[in-house]
Amino acid sequence: MDRVRMPPEKYYDWSRRRRLTEADGCRFEDWKDGCAFAFHQDGFPVFIPPGALRSGDEYSGGDPYGVEANLEGGFHAQRIESTLYLLGAALGEGTAAHRILDMGCGEGHITARIKESFPDAEVSGLDSSITAVGRAVKRFSGIDFCVADACNPPYCGGYFDAVVCNNIWEHVPNPLLLLGAAGRILKRNGHLILSTPSRYRLLNILRVIRGKGVDLLSPHHVTEYTVGQVVEQLRWGGFEVEMIRGSAAPVRTRSLKAMVVNRLVLPLMKRYLRMVGSDHVLESTAFFLARKAGPYRERAGGGGCV
Repeated sequence: MDRVRMPPEKYYDWSRRRRLTEADGCRFEDWKDGCAFAFHQDGFPVFIPPGALRSGDEYSGGDPYGVEANLEGGFHAQRIESTLYLLGAALGEGTAAHRILDMGCGEGHITARIKESFPDAEVSGLDSSITAVGRAVKRFSGIDFCVADACNPPYCGGYFDAVVCNNIWEHVPNPLLLLGAAGRILKRNGHLILSTPSRYRLLNILRVIRGKGVDLLSPHHVTEYTVGQVVEQLRWGGFEVEMIRGSAAPVRTRSLKAMVVNRLVLPLMKRYLRMVGSDHVLESTAFFLARKAGPYRERAGGGGCV
C-alpha cells in the first residue's frame, strides 16, 4: 500500500521542535532510536514506539465498544447525529476545505461519516491502537489516519479548524492534557466537539436520592464529570462553550418504571432545568461545542495520555 503523503505544513515533532516529512520516517520493521516515526507496511505513519504500542492497542481482540454493530441505532447512531450536527454548527453549510481531526477515531466508522458529510474537508483520524488504525486504513479511503498519543498529537500548531473528541474524556487520567493538545493544534477560533458521559444523568440522580453512589457507564472509565465540571475545564483551557446538548435516553426498557421515568419524570425535570437556566444534561451523554477563544497557551504539564 502507498504511504500517506505528509505535507510539510501538517506534521510536527514537538519534542524536537521541527516539521516532519516522509524523509524523517523509517520502515516500521526498522524502527530504532532516532526515528521520529515509522511507516507501517500498510502505509500509515506510527508515532508511538513499538515498545509502547501494546498498552494502547485495545482493539487487538476486536472492537471493545461495539461501534460497527450499532451504527444504525442506539447510542452510536445518536452520537454520529450529534457530532455531525455540532460540526455543521461550527463550520457552516458551505463547501470550504476545512481541516477536521477525529481524535480517538478507533476503527474509523465515525470518521468516515464525517468525511461523507464534509466531502471537501481534509479529514484526519488519530488513535493509539495500531490494530484499529490498520482496519480503518483498509476500509476507508480519503482519510489521513495515524497512530499517535492523543495528548501528544503530531501536528503543527493551529492546523485544524475542528477537532472531534468523542467519548475519550472519561478514559484519561488528566483530560486537561487532552484539552491542551487540542488547543495547540486548533486554529484561533477553531472548534472542539467533545462528548462525555454526564455524571449526574437522570438515573444517577435517582440513585443519589435513594442514598446510593453514582454508577459509571463503563468499567473502562477513569471517572465521569458533571456538565459544570467540563464547562469549567474548557474555560480554564481557553475555550468558550457555545452549545451543550444531550444524547441517548437514560432509560430504554419497557417496564412500568421506565415508562414513568421517560414520560413523566424526565420531561418535568427538563422543564425545570430550562426554567432555572441550567445547562445540565439529564441524558447519558453530554455534547459540547466550544470555540478556541484565544491563542494557545501551554498551561497543563507534560506527559502522555495513553
